Amino acid sequence: MSKQDILFVINPNSGTDRKKSTLENSIKSHLSTEKFNAIIVYTERPLHAQEIVQSYLKKGIKEIVAVGGDGTINEIASQLIGTDVVLNLISKGSGNGLARHLGVFESEKGCIERINSGEVIEIDTGLINNIPFLCTTGIGFDAYGAEKFGKMEGRGFKNYVKVGLSSYFKYKPLNVEIDGVNHKIFSVTFGNASQYGNDAFITPSASITDGLLDCCIVKEHPKSAAFGLTQKLFNRKIETSKYVEYYRAKSFVLKVQEPALIHYDGEPMQLKDTEIKVEIRPKSLKIKI
Repeated sequence: MSKQDILFVINPNSGTDRKKSTLENSIKSHLSTEKFNAIIVYTERPLHAQEIVQSYLKKGIKEIVAVGGDGTINEIASQLIGTDVVLNLISKGSGNGLARHLGVFESEKGCIERINSGEVIEIDTGLINNIPFLCTTGIGFDAYGAEKFGKMEGRGFKNYVKVGLSSYFKYKPLNVEIDGVNHKIFSVTFGNASQYGNDAFITPSASITDGLLDCCIVKEHPKSAAFGLTQKLFNRKIETSKYVEYYRAKSFVLKVQEPALIHYDGEPMQLKDTEIKVEIRPKSLKIKI
């Protein structure tokens, strides 16, 4: 029986763990040499992961391991949606939302052992104005914070907290029309998965296999409500807040007064459009768990 090539695409700059030299040793120690022939490639610049994946897809690769944060995983997965190529995760980011949702956020050894014997499932993916996302996307405070976080030199949960606190008191709510209804919002988040990362459950009822998107609208609220909302976010109870509206559907249409700043899986992007369409693509990505 011939061995199958498996491509490890590694972002050496993800998250706070910069000791990437141990990963190749873990692959050598724990990857089944009877099943797999490991090919290891490191990214060198933004969007390089896409180029690497496209190159190896042309060579007929059938299984890929994304090593990095949710942004790197999104970059790689976006090239695999709608194909039969299987995605594996070794999450090394600041939030690790997808891996945490799937219950596969663990040690390098555990992740590699899952590659050897894990189960392949099909998960849903989302689109915001044709930009793929796996976990969450949205506008408002989340996108504002993502942009500020992206400009920081350091990564990790502590810096998320710093950005959140400093941004909260500067941020001004937006007027947004959602499916024809006007809202004054603090944020609108669409979840394919349940959380941003770091167990912050913004769409706690979301399922990644139900063919639906969950929508969490956090309305304008007094600053005194911040602590209670944060508690509910981490306790999976954000839906119960009087400042939150929660919906579930296959697609949503938003209209804003000016071209929107969005985030997709934590990556900020300035759109040129004032109309935003968010939709689900059921069972469109093969992933091993």
